[in-house]
Amino acid sequence: MPRTMKRYTIAIAAIYCTLSLHAQIPIEAGIFAGTTTYQGDLAENQVELSELHFAFGAMVRYHFDEKFKLRANVIYGRISGKDANAKDPALHARDWSFNSYIVETSLTMEYHPFGRSREDEVGLFRRQNSPYVGTGIGLANFDPSVKTTRPGDFERFPERGSSTSSITVPLIVGITFDFSRFFLLGLEGGSRITFNDYLDGVSKNGNPKKKDLFIFVGVSFTYFVGYEESFRF
Repeated sequence: MPRTMKRYTIAIAAIYCTLSLHAQIPIEAGIFAGTTTYQGDLAENQVELSELHFAFGAMVRYHFDEKFKLRANVIYGRISGKDANAKDPALHARDWSFNSYIVETSLTMEYHPFGRSREDEVGLFRRQNSPYVGTGIGLANFDPSVKTTRPGDFERFPERGSSTSSITVPLIVGITFDFSRFFLLGLEGGSRITFNDYLDGVSKNGNPKKKDLFIFVGVSFTYFVGYEESFRF
């Protein structure tokens, strides 16, 4: 065999072995979209439907086994709130509002109590639906802008010492559905607890004893790359 052809054959074999090796790694990757809202000083109600906003992001999920899975994701969305939504007439008179774009990156460990292998005893794919719960840690960055209508209130914002980032603790519940051997659909909702009272830009001038949080509800679409067949020529 000519030396050039031999090198070419070895290179092709090495690439194929590398792809096959990576194909055995049980990973999903995909995108998701949904809505965000928040709870804080400018949100009297638990969930204000008029303040729901579109959000989207990307994710990668690693399967340790059938029941435990680690996920990394990033969410980009918007949160807002205003006194006009409150039932308290005093808050209507105050008439503050805010708007902020928010980006969160996080690592979340999921527990799938009914999770099982996606292959049967002879290696054939078997469809399943898998509910799960999860928690983890993240970092949120935001940039709130507070609006006021009374001239005397303008001097209160931005508040001294306000920050634009916070550690977050995701608390989530969801379910995944197998479309096929490679494609999965997921539904998820949950809150992001923060250690920060400035998601809305208001703290000392509101309720500094209660931290803010935001909520994400959405749907994901992922591609499962954990099968050798997905890379065969």
